[in-house]
Amino acid sequence: MPSGDLNPANYSAWELDPTTRDSTHIWTKWNPADKTLSTAQTAENLFTVDTDAPAVNMATNPSMETGTPPTGYTASGSTPTRVTTNPRTGTYSLSIDPANSAASEGVYWTSDILGSNHEQSNGTRIIASCYFRRASGAGDDARIEIRDATGVTVLATGETVTLSTSYQRSTASYDLNLATSTGGVAYRVYLVSVTQHNTTFLADSFQVELGKSNVATAYCDGAQGINYSWDGTAHASTSRRRMGLVAIRGFMLRASHDCFVSFDQTASATTGRYLPANVDWWNPHPINIMERISFVNSTNGQTPRLYGDIWGVHSTKMSQ
Repeated sequence: MPSGDLNPANYSAWELDPTTRDSTHIWTKWNPADKTLSTAQTAENLFTVDTDAPAVNMATNPSMETGTPPTGYTASGSTPTRVTTNPRTGTYSLSIDPANSAASEGVYWTSDILGSNHEQSNGTRIIASCYFRRASGAGDDARIEIRDATGVTVLATGETVTLSTSYQRSTASYDLNLATSTGGVAYRVYLVSVTQHNTTFLADSFQVELGKSNVATAYCDGAQGINYSWDGTAHASTSRRRMGLVAIRGFMLRASHDCFVSFDQTASATTGRYLPANVDWWNPHPINIMERISFVNSTNGQTPRLYGDIWGVHSTKMSQ
């Protein structure tokens, strides 16, 4: 994998694709599946294809898992600590206690040198995002900001979050073509109060990515699942989300109790295939492209467990 390539538009280069000789084997992506029906007589999806866009999170320690205060975040008019209180991602969150001496108190993270023509950029914008909340109650505010390398000039501000007991995301983006240095520059990303206040707030799921729009992708770090990875040491390196399984082409399934299984339909006795308990079911050849697998119990009152392997592809541009 080319760890220096941070452009999600080049996600296909992150994959280990088959050789020409092996190209007829269309199952290039694997995903485990395991679900127990929650309520008898109510169909559920065992698996649906992945719709999250590929992404690279350039921020290290984005879910605040290492260091006290979290490694990589520098205090700016506040007292930051790592806490186990109400994490959004992982085990920890970043608690920011403003000094109540001015507005814009919090912490900052510093990027590597980036530029619109930088070999690692390839995109035109830096998009930074973070989730904020209060430990309790409601009121006061926080947001994300992108500033220059000195922290003096504010280049972009995210949405102002009115703090509550639910996490809310603030996103800011800046056009790298506007940088005055053709060789690229570093940036500081601030997680701060907007107005002057003394309300301690939490920050978590911090992300800094490159792209051509001003919209942040879904949060990414290497601990989020099968299609996620760290480029180096966990929580101390950049991380990425590969394109997930976007089309189902094969499967092997087994159920703990009799059930009906359906593709691209809500499973029922009339739309599904009957699968008896403790029998392996698989297809020896690639099936037509499917996007979801649904199942429901066959015998009233039972809640079967359906589990197994699902194969498919990470791109719909396939040779048949």
